[in-house]
Amino acid sequence: MKKALKWLVVATLLYWLFSGIDIHRLQESLAKLKPTGILYTFLAVFFSDLVISYRWYYLSRFRHSFISSVEANMLAFFLNIFAPAKLGDLSKIYYMKKKDGHDAKHSASLFLIERLFDVLVLGSMILFCALAIVPGYGALAGAFTILALVGGFFYLLFHYHLFVKFIKKIPFPKARALAFLLLKKIRSNLTRQRLLILFLLTLAVWGSYYLNNYIFFLTATDLDLSLYQIFIASTLAFAVSAIPITPGGIGTFQAAFVLSLGWYGVSKEDALALSIALQVLYILPATLYSLYLLLSKDFLWSDHAAT
Repeated sequence: MKKALKWLVVATLLYWLFSGIDIHRLQESLAKLKPTGILYTFLAVFFSDLVISYRWYYLSRFRHSFISSVEANMLAFFLNIFAPAKLGDLSKIYYMKKKDGHDAKHSASLFLIERLFDVLVLGSMILFCALAIVPGYGALAGAFTILALVGGFFYLLFHYHLFVKFIKKIPFPKARALAFLLLKKIRSNLTRQRLLILFLLTLAVWGSYYLNNYIFFLTATDLDLSLYQIFIASTLAFAVSAIPITPGGIGTFQAAFVLSLGWYGVSKEDALALSIALQVLYILPATLYSLYLLLSKDFLWSDHAAT
């Protein structure tokens, strides 16, 4: 039933995206992209890949080389193109085990911590957009509620006995076990100073994503968009594509841009063409690097870790 509903959503999304599209105008929009802007965006995306790789490197307490971190993240980005629900991210755990012999459970806990901070930062950006798009007491109340939940989480984090009591009340055994594992790893690996640095690194990661979009829209296109408008459109695209409906957020990423850019007078053909080009640029560096890894790293295909 769930799978049928998912395919119905995907089919409806694709129909909405391509219905009434003038293919000739879509091609013209792609042809008008500026090569220098494309190059700048490609380099910016590669830089953002390095930023997120450094965060993984820092989170693992520098127990492996920075190159290993870059390789693991690039492979994860590439596999997310095909894997549903962003399951390609789990390849980082596999890669670190195969290359450096890292304990899979330890890497999995670091992965959960990384995702937790991503949710906190992206959630904050979504709240800002909600306040901007739908101003009023309802959005303001929602923003304060989320901020209170985030503050409550960090309060419980540094008051261990309270956090344990909270976790014990979770009715699902597997969720309880996962919460206990996450708490244990956070407390054993991250001091308050390291938590702060990790939060700042997560801000840098998401800041680099926004920078990619700014560079693309300001240097590769002729659209007259303000930084504020690009921020709103980008946040919606990041938020919607994070929902595990399609592999790599393909389709949902475009739908968010078509909808949001339409608010600012951008035609459906232009918005669709530009969002397709932008997503290709997000995928391209990881694809090229991953193809190199898959062709050159024999240990990925063997039963033993690299030595």
